[in-house]
Amino acid sequence: MKFPFFHWFAALGLSFLLLVPGSFVSAAEDVAGTVTRLKGSAVAMQDAMPRPLKVGEKILRGDVISTGTGARLEMKMLDEAVMTLGEKTIFVVIDYIAQGEPNAAVRLLQGAFSAVSGDMMKIAGARFMVETETATIGIRGTTFWGGTLDGVFEVALLDGKAVIVENKAGRVVIDRVGEGTAIRAADVAPTPPKRWGQGKLGRAIATVAF
Repeated sequence: MKFPFFHWFAALGLSFLLLVPGSFVSAAEDVAGTVTRLKGSAVAMQDAMPRPLKVGEKILRGDVISTGTGARLEMKMLDEAVMTLGEKTIFVVIDYIAQGEPNAAVRLLQGAFSAVSGDMMKIAGARFMVETETATIGIRGTTFWGGTLDGVFEVALLDGKAVIVENKAGRVVIDRVGEGTAIRAADVAPTPPKRWGQGKLGRAIATVAF
């Protein structure tokens, strides 16, 4: 069930504090990326403190990002990967390490997003995982979309090699551009990859298009 961003935090028992005037300072090692485009409003929550996002603002490891009605947010990550969030999206940057042992982990709690993988996927052993309420998505040098269409969470390959979608009930590999899968629940296996028509692909892309 969808519910507002701040209600989600209240459910976890976290306090919402007013942001005092001044810039948000963080260690360089906490930076995961930078906001490169923004339409409408978006807020990042870190350590129970919100900060309004704007172009040029740093995205930090641990940020919980929420976008407003009609909003779009584009982020360029440390390895040049690009992630775009649609409206009313709640997105968590769990981890993002581009050096040493590259590892990226993010979580989509609500809404829609697209991702274009970056240099990290060129390194052997690198991992890039996207967690959702119904499945986990693994990336292999690709561009893909994930979000809800017609009340069901779905994933589509837009370009590149492949995405792996799995949960405790099953696993599918989407390795043909233009194909997608639907994941109706965490205990229901993803559907076999199926080619999407231009109409459906267009509706998906529109959810993250500026």
